[in-house]
Amino acid sequence: MASTSIIPFSFGGVVIRQDSHGRICLTDLWKAAGKQRSKRPAAWLTLPTTVGFLAATERFLKVNKSDLLVSAAGRGGSTFGHRQLALEYAQYLSADLSVVVNQVFFERQAEEQNPDKLLDRAEAAYRRRGFSEEEIRARFQGKATRNRLVSVLARHGVKKQGFRLCTNATYIPLWGGNAAHVRQRKNLPEKSNPREHMSEKEMVALHLSELLAAESIEKKNVRGNDACALECRRAAATVSRMIQQHKDYLHGSSH
Repeated sequence: MASTSIIPFSFGGVVIRQDSHGRICLTDLWKAAGKQRSKRPAAWLTLPTTVGFLAATERFLKVNKSDLLVSAAGRGGSTFGHRQLALEYAQYLSADLSVVVNQVFFERQAEEQNPDKLLDRAEAAYRRRGFSEEEIRARFQGKATRNRLVSVLARHGVKKQGFRLCTNATYIPLWGGNAAHVRQRKNLPEKSNPREHMSEKEMVALHLSELLAAESIEKKNVRGNDACALECRRAAATVSRMIQQHKDYLHGSSH
């Protein structure tokens, strides 16, 4: 069943999740609206109006109920529903929540039709956080390069902790330590993403390191966690030497 992809969003401090088929977590919507027991997903789904709406959705979309609704039983289980159900349930739970869900869905639909809107939203978010135009451009460029490297690593046999290994192998030559070291140096929270707190020059250095690493891994057909991490480290070391040479040049020219 095709479905519009919805980036997870939050309401009332609760992140509204989405499964791999694009179904929205109705349990999260219920929690975000205050967890009123009489309005939990299981109770709402038994209401005659909901049963009728579900049947109409099946007919209109020409799908089965199992495509529209999935529930995991037991403690901690959640119910995920098609976005049509999510919209209907949000309206039942709370007017404020309904407005937010509608707005998010409309925005994501518009972004799928015009991807530039997604970039505009990301750019606006960075501006609200105080990033300069140069820093925003560096992050967009770095994101594209990071995605390429991750894709290359996956195709060349990197698995599980191997991706973190490659990241740390890049950070060490550039900044003298792994991701945890960078967080400590910048006084960042333990779970924060160091990339979100790098300067323009740091982002450019990271971008070039990952670009060179991806090229090297592909051309040399390097495979596996350790071998790919070594190529990441070599690429970052090359960039680090270039940066140091530039610093030495500037220092020498000032005397």
